[in-house]
Amino acid sequence: MADLSHYRERVLDKLYPPLGKKTIPYDELVRVSELYYIIFKDETDEFLLNSFKLSIESNLLFVLNQDYKYQELSEYKEEHLLRAEDYIRDHIDNSNWNGIDGNKELTKDYLEECISEQNTIIDKTIKHMIPIPDRESLNVMQFVSDEFLDEYKYSSKRKINFLNEELNQITSFLKIENKEYNNPYPDYFNSYGYEIYKDFTSQYKQESVLAYLSFLVDQLKKDGLMNKDKTLISIFKFLEEEFDTNFRTAHKFKSDYSTKKYLPFYEAIKKRYDIVSK
Repeated sequence: MADLSHYRERVLDKLYPPLGKKTIPYDELVRVSELYYIIFKDETDEFLLNSFKLSIESNLLFVLNQDYKYQELSEYKEEHLLRAEDYIRDHIDNSNWNGIDGNKELTKDYLEECISEQNTIIDKTIKHMIPIPDRESLNVMQFVSDEFLDEYKYSSKRKINFLNEELNQITSFLKIENKEYNNPYPDYFNSYGYEIYKDFTSQYKQESVLAYLSFLVDQLKKDGLMNKDKTLISIFKFLEEEFDTNFRTAHKFKSDYSTKKYLPFYEAIKKRYDIVSK
């Protein structure tokens, strides 16, 4: 550093860690980012600014290599399913969808978000925010060169192709369901729930309806094929009024019924529709 001014030497001493000191890239990225507000925000010396940007890039490179968004396609695929499942769990309670339909619609939302995310890498609008104590979080992507993000561009294009294939598949399933499943009562039944209701009740017409319908309604709700927001009382009245179901003197569903008796037939019916939905 013999050819550097004393000012430059002092700044570089603060910018770089001591020689031989082992550093953690993320921690170092935070430390260097803090210096932006202390030193580099108003700095005009191009040499020092370039040194700052190179320090950001060198630490950011290690951090991004651990980030799912920037992984190569083979690694991305390995985590893809688990992340989709996490997304569904995080959003299902606030979704307007239920059961099978909810899973598919939320998976579609997840895929669209992933595609949008990869596009921001390609067009270089993606942000990577670093929290700074007592300061505004800093988007360190503003300091990287075009060449830095170009390294991820082709990987992002491959991931977008993969995600579009997944999206086309899920969209096709949704179209199949909307076309093939007869559901004149969407306030009560979800997806192919009404189809199962019709098939199941046709088998037990000669029996007392209270036992098998108590089982059926409970099972459809468990599988997300009946609206979870509808109470059992409202479903009971709906079946009475819409289908002229004769519950005789009963005013509500049974809480005790033979699951062992009805479940095999129910699962056999449901399996036919699951084949299309998966």
